[in-house]
Amino acid sequence: MKTKDATQDIPVTNARPRNDTRLRLITAAEKLFGEKGIHSVTLKEINGAAGQRNESALHYHFGSKAALVEAILIHRSADIDADRLARVEELYASGKDTDLSAILAATFMPMAAMLANEDGVRFVRFLAQVLNDPDFDLPNLAMSGKLQGANQANALLIAALGDVAPEIAIQRQRFLVEMTVNSLAIWARHHDGVNDTAARELFLANLMDSLQGFLTAPVSEKTLEALKKVVKKKDKK
Repeated sequence: MKTKDATQDIPVTNARPRNDTRLRLITAAEKLFGEKGIHSVTLKEINGAAGQRNESALHYHFGSKAALVEAILIHRSADIDADRLARVEELYASGKDTDLSAILAATFMPMAAMLANEDGVRFVRFLAQVLNDPDFDLPNLAMSGKLQGANQANALLIAALGDVAPEIAIQRQRFLVEMTVNSLAIWARHHDGVNDTAARELFLANLMDSLQGFLTAPVSEKTLEALKKVVKKKDKK
């Protein structure tokens, strides 16, 4: 049975937790989910970690574990996307809106920069768990148009790809999100990026170079042939 994409109906706003209890639950869940995985953490554990004696607190504020995951994404995405939007607007202002290297930095550095503090590292680990959970489609959320900064950055990426077939361009955009989130999470597990600024800067610079190389890789004849088969199959439906 096809699993519902639990992120597809997320209302992206600048919403913030309505009270301290809600914020403590979000923070506790983010940490536990990032460490153990979403399905390995019980609601009771989250309540306990948030210092809530009332076991119904989480259900009262969120209703379900899926809704809690969505709340964490909403809570975090507002500031990240605001940073991304500001960077994209700066690209236009400086005339760099066709510079692929600058576009990639504007798109992914707001998230990558989170490796600079423990709070951000916790969110990166959480994101990796969401990315690899079949109940959620993180790339789809990033490309859905619900995040203003991401929407504008994605438009610049598509334009920079030129005449690459839309199916290939969209797939490569998904790859970029997947590669970035997993790369950040894996690196954070093995390095003290918060305190080792030089190592973090090298990693991020190399990551941006790698993303650009990946995005601009030539489309092979084998890929084009495979694309033709997919398009032909769709046309028959």
